[in-house]
Amino acid sequence: MFIVRFIIIINLILNLYSYNDPVIYKDENITLNNRTQQIHTLEVDLEEPGVSITNALSFSKIYGFEKTSVMVKDNGAIAGVNGMFYTMYGHHIGLLVKDKKIVSKANNYTPVVAFLESGETFIGDINTEVKIKRKDDNNNIIVSTMNDGANDETWVLYSDIYGNSNRITRKSINYVIEDNRVIDKVITTEPVDIPKNGYVLSRVTEDTDKYDLLKVNEMVEIDTVYTPDIGPVKEAFQSGGWLVKDSVNVAKDYEPLMGNTRIPNPRTILGITKDNKLIIKVIDGRQPNHSYGVTGKNCADLMLKEGCINAVYLDGGASSTMVYENKVVNSPSNKEERKVAHSIVVKYETNIISRIFSKIRNFARNFIK
Repeated sequence: MFIVRFIIIINLILNLYSYNDPVIYKDENITLNNRTQQIHTLEVDLEEPGVSITNALSFSKIYGFEKTSVMVKDNGAIAGVNGMFYTMYGHHIGLLVKDKKIVSKANNYTPVVAFLESGETFIGDINTEVKIKRKDDNNNIIVSTMNDGANDETWVLYSDIYGNSNRITRKSINYVIEDNRVIDKVITTEPVDIPKNGYVLSRVTEDTDKYDLLKVNEMVEIDTVYTPDIGPVKEAFQSGGWLVKDSVNVAKDYEPLMGNTRIPNPRTILGITKDNKLIIKVIDGRQPNHSYGVTGKNCADLMLKEGCINAVYLDGGASSTMVYENKVVNSPSNKEERKVAHSIVVKYETNIISRIFSKIRNFARNFIK
């Protein structure tokens, strides 16, 4: 009886020891280019139930800046990193899909990272078309821009993530849409309020009669078409450029959003493995006695070593920040965490039994060591 119990206990300890958390953080100090480099890595098993990747915006709106650590905490996440590139006013650049809703359209010069409802992860080049779909398909309205400043004679679609109003102070025609129904038409030179969970379709124009197209109470649909067709999207964001494509180092010496990538700098990078593990790295830089920083081609090599089949840049430099378990684990180059417009956060929703199991596992590992 004693031997049986002993075998059961040993088996339990071995199983606990071999079990891996779906979200793993590690840091390592290596020598690269004859320089010391401090590298922080998150490995996220996207096949594990309860694990999800979410876009986080400063104050949950477009525009403005907030620390990644605050966004991680506010979203109840276990980890996160700084994310997309953004303008001087804190508007993210490129495609953003949040909670299955498109927030802004893709640009055409950097790849997109998309987490699909199928559970798959897509990293690649993509085009988006957004239209107001009517019963008569011949009269659909093509949307030029979403949740951004309105140029003359273009259709712009606003959702409440943009703020309380469309902020337009020029003559415009506006259709207020709620629950897929046009509830109001407004011709004005003042901002138009955006309903919660609704939209405002706006066009700055002097010829409002020409664009009097929709009728109040008409039913419409916000239709998004992705090319290639990648299926329904849960979350997506635009990256800063390719590092690894189809398991090949394709890092360029120059990227439009970053400039010269041959200069060693702090970097935040993201990739996906064949078995759907998300790899996120922050490499500290601009601190010669701590970590020098890496080039774009260095980044691609690091991701290939992790088994990534596709990998891309995120925003880097002084913005590079990694948060794990409510702590900034890297050393930002400005000696303090920079406020950013967008972060990528990792959630792991688990029950109390799983948490206890995790604690026991960690104890077993430490005991064996």
